[in-house]
Amino acid sequence: MDRIINLSIGLIAVVPGIIMALGLWHMLKGLPELYLMINRTLGSFVIISFIAFMQPKKDIKRVSQWGIAIGFLWTLTALIMELEL
Repeated sequence: MDRIINLSIGLIAVVPGIIMALGLWHMLKGLPELYLMINRTLGSFVIISFIAFMQPKKDIKRVSQWGIAIGFLWTLTALIMELEL
């Protein structure tokens, strides 16, 4: 039961990280199309699902911190990879 709680907290915590990354990206450059943004953020949900499920006990603080960090870093990195330099 603790793993399911961690998983749900992690999935919820990814969303603010994604929003922060998209906000930063919007300040730097215009937002890409919606389907491209969705495709770039799906990886963060997969990674936090794995990390949150591997926590042996209920640890809401750690899982939520990991969720925000992974959501931000994964989304920003995926958007940076889209740049044509």
